[in-house]
Amino acid sequence: MSPTVTGCLLTALMLFTIPGSSQQLIPAKSIAEIKSIDPADTDYTDLKCIKSAIGNARIVLLGEQTHGEGSTYLAKIRLIKYLHEQLGFDVLAFESGFYDMARIWENTRNNGSFKHEIPGSLFYMYAGSKQMIPLFDYIQGKVNQPDSLVVTGFESQHSGEKSKTQLLPDFEKFLQHRNPDLLGADWEVFRKVSIATMASRPYRPSAEEKTIFFRELSALKKILSPDDVTPENHFTASGGFWYRVVCSIESQAMRYWEMVPGNEMSVRDLQMAENLIWLADKVYPGKKIIVWAHNLHVSKATSGLKAADPGLNGFLTSYVPMGAAIHQHFGKAAYTIGFTGYSGTFIDFNDGKLQTIPPVPAESVEAQLAKTGYNYSFTDYRTLTGEIRKPQQAMVLDYINSTGIWTDVLDGVFFIKTPGPVDR
Repeated sequence: MSPTVTGCLLTALMLFTIPGSSQQLIPAKSIAEIKSIDPADTDYTDLKCIKSAIGNARIVLLGEQTHGEGSTYLAKIRLIKYLHEQLGFDVLAFESGFYDMARIWENTRNNGSFKHEIPGSLFYMYAGSKQMIPLFDYIQGKVNQPDSLVVTGFESQHSGEKSKTQLLPDFEKFLQHRNPDLLGADWEVFRKVSIATMASRPYRPSAEEKTIFFRELSALKKILSPDDVTPENHFTASGGFWYRVVCSIESQAMRYWEMVPGNEMSVRDLQMAENLIWLADKVYPGKKIIVWAHNLHVSKATSGLKAADPGLNGFLTSYVPMGAAIHQHFGKAAYTIGFTGYSGTFIDFNDGKLQTIPPVPAESVEAQLAKTGYNYSFTDYRTLTGEIRKPQQAMVLDYINSTGIWTDVLDGVFFIKTPGPVDR
């Protein structure tokens, strides 16, 4: 989740037993021990539980609680390597700018250095974390190889340096070859307003500029076709790619300019979902995709959650996460894994300060998972029945008490007993 919207949205997804009960909510036999979160550990025997859980899923969504737990990053990297090497997943899609990641990957494929391309363009909480280095090295080592792990992004708001400095010039080059008639006076205003919007959320165009902006945007969407796709070369040659860029610019502008009714975060998530679906259906048809994002974005639903803090309930009730559209489109072919912990620390990515996970109630699932003696474990929620499919007390959004049916939110839970912070 990006720094402009999260604030307090540090989703821990900590699941609890029925209040006042000592009942074991998750049957012990359903809790699979994970031996390691070390990306260098390639004995994947302990991850067979993941294989059994996801089955024939084509889209696996990996969440994270806070954008600031290095232990979660390490666990995700090991999972990515397993999914890539053992289960045939070919594409890694980041919660990061749709254009930014396309440009990063294009440059990397053309003899660039992935680690040198990402600063300022891959979301900084990933690009600047030392725990991510094993993943960056892994990606680089397979560039243009038969077993390459292709990298892309689906984020609907463009805030990276590559978007701010290269997106519009690249788009203009494309239009010069395909639709030069669109590069008139309206284009000049569209370009100016788009760049200013990407650079500053408080920016507002004049009424005349706004009218021209939307007029040019409408003309671009009529000319560009989402079905105009050159597979795996969508960056430079695909009208469909630029169509999705235009849709993302439109979504970002309407959100930033406060032109959308209801929960504006849902508008962002819907555009992210549409970008990801386009990538899966048009650019990488048939390929298996790993999605890297925040727990909140990959959730299947939040409308059934009720927070102890009444101020959060309006958001939860009205918010439709990206994961909802992904699961609606792909059905059982999409599988969401949320991450949670018991006690430890993380970095608040907004201010860079070290935070401590609050103590969890004695009857919480985390407390019970900790009693198993496992430092790491995985639970497949799709196979669970009984009490766990009823409303349960929870700690969500900065570990605030809430209630919800968690099988409606996640397909599986990866437990880390003692999360640790990222190093930057």
